[in-house]
Amino acid sequence: MDTARARVRPGTIGGVVGLVLGLLVLGPALAPGYTLHYDLVLVPDPPLSARTLGTDGSVPRAVPNDLLVALASVALPGWLVQKIVLLGSFVLGGAGAGRLATTGAGAVAAATWWSWNPWVGERLGIGHWGYLVGFALLPWVLLAAARLRSSGKGVAALVATLTASALAGSTPGILATLLAAVVVLTPGGPGRPRPRHLAIVVGTALLANASWWYPFLRSASHAADPDGASAFAAAADTPFGALGSLVLGGGLWHERTWFVERTTWPVATGALLAVLALLLLCLRGRQWWADPLSRGATAAGALGLVLAGLAVLPGGATLMEAVVTSVPGGGILRDAQKFAALWVLLVAVASAQVVDRIRLRRLPVVLLAVAVVWPVATLPTLAWGHSGTWGSVGWPQEVETVTAELSTSGEAVAVFPWSTYRRYDWNEDRVVLDPWNRLLPQRVVSDDRLALRGAPTVAGEDPAAAAVTESLATGGEVTEVLEQEGVRWVVIQTDQPTPPGSVPDLPGRPVLVAGDLEVHDLGPAPVTTAPTDPAAAAGLAGTLLAVLVSIALGVRSRRVGT
Repeated sequence: MDTARARVRPGTIGGVVGLVLGLLVLGPALAPGYTLHYDLVLVPDPPLSARTLGTDGSVPRAVPNDLLVALASVALPGWLVQKIVLLGSFVLGGAGAGRLATTGAGAVAAATWWSWNPWVGERLGIGHWGYLVGFALLPWVLLAAARLRSSGKGVAALVATLTASALAGSTPGILATLLAAVVVLTPGGPGRPRPRHLAIVVGTALLANASWWYPFLRSASHAADPDGASAFAAAADTPFGALGSLVLGGGLWHERTWFVERTTWPVATGALLAVLALLLLCLRGRQWWADPLSRGATAAGALGLVLAGLAVLPGGATLMEAVVTSVPGGGILRDAQKFAALWVLLVAVASAQVVDRIRLRRLPVVLLAVAVVWPVATLPTLAWGHSGTWGSVGWPQEVETVTAELSTSGEAVAVFPWSTYRRYDWNEDRVVLDPWNRLLPQRVVSDDRLALRGAPTVAGEDPAAAAVTESLATGGEVTEVLEQEGVRWVVIQTDQPTPPGSVPDLPGRPVLVAGDLEVHDLGPAPVTTAPTDPAAAAGLAGTLLAVLVSIALGVRSRRVGT
């Protein structure tokens, strides 16, 4: 096996496949300029603000991944950083998936499925770029955890992959930790689970993820809206219901990311038969259950499928709502479809082993071809930026003008019309998250609610935004609320729809007009200087320590040859 691996270099083959398929998937999104849709919002010269560092007291939604992007943007243009992250995720994930195989054909099959599946397509469609990075690291986490489970070696690799996953954000960190813990704890095969191995996983995870869980525990808002449990539940993007859609790697709650071909019976049935055939061919073999890697992948995949579909199982919605509202940090579970990534990983392991077997037994080439290309054949509209939906644009001059003017002030800003998402003509009318939180270094008060699938609007987490929402809804004095919240500047985006109750009455005329943007000055806000808290950055210090430890272990392992 080692000889075969050395000869065909499955990791290299998988990386090349990931590169080619990444080019085909991203397509126009790789052109110079910024790709802006839904939560995929990168800006020129992102500020190293307290929000980016996770020290401003708000819920740390994009920590530390936004920090890494800001640091990278010091040396490179922001749009280039974005392209490197997106395409690099395909290469990294393809290389990791390829290493699950022992033959070149197996590497191609695993990397093809890993790069071209509904989980990747739907998460890209909603702009979750951090999820994509974390997803790319899962095969590497599996390989490292399985090695530790079987031989007790590879601590450095496991610490490094867990730390790298944590740098991609909270969800990647949780997925990697869950995967590693399940693999090292799964019984059977050579050796037995050791508490030391679990301690390595848990200790690394706590330290590496401290940049987001520590500020979360210190944030003003801990409880999540109970409506989020149903609004973010897995949905049926195939004819097989929510659970069947999850088995195929889809089931995201946002219908605008769905693929039309998977809503049809013939294509969805073909994809389902392919997944079930791969799993049945593997699960019935003794070798599958003797290998810590495939055995651990099976346990993790099954757990991921259950967690992803929990809200649609009998009694699951009630349980999910209780966890989301009662358990600190439970809100991170409400978008449970993300856990289907572990199931997708199981299918990748099965793809690698089945195609390895076909290749080594010299079975008909047609079987080999079908086993390799079925993911692409049953999901063709993923190609070229979801059939041309994505693209690249430049930020308009008026945005840069207002950003430069307000950045020097440091005083809080509110953004209207009161809506979470925008459609800009200069962005070819694509839906995109309001960008001002990332454009400006100071505190920005904006609508943070979410309306999904006709469900009740999910409340946000910023108390100031909630106060503005209530004032707008009741016809209150919005300017008084803004002043009480310490807001001086109000940005009105005049090119956006203004339904009733979305823009407050403001005194006087704007102090700055740049294109479709108006800036109003409410006057200096009361000076409230918060005392310096040295402990605010303790989470970042923990993550930095994890990075340094992983580097030191990596250097040491190279010296001793382990």
